[in-house]
Amino acid sequence: MSTSAYTDPDPENLFAIEALAEEIDRPVAEVEKAFARNFERLSMNARIKDYLIVLTCKKVREELRK
Repeated sequence: MSTSAYTDPDPENLFAIEALAEEIDRPVAEVEKAFARNFERLSMNARIKDYLIVLTCKKVREELRK
């Protein structure tokens, strides 16, 4: 992942990651990995990036609740 769209979480992403980890009762590190993976996947083809965090959280929530 050398040309990753996601490197270190900015404060807005970090807030979303921590809130999501608390909501689904999972470790922050686990949620951050899933968030990074999904954020990168979604941002590759996104023309409008305003809702990437919301969409990424939805994907991570679905993925980690299984």
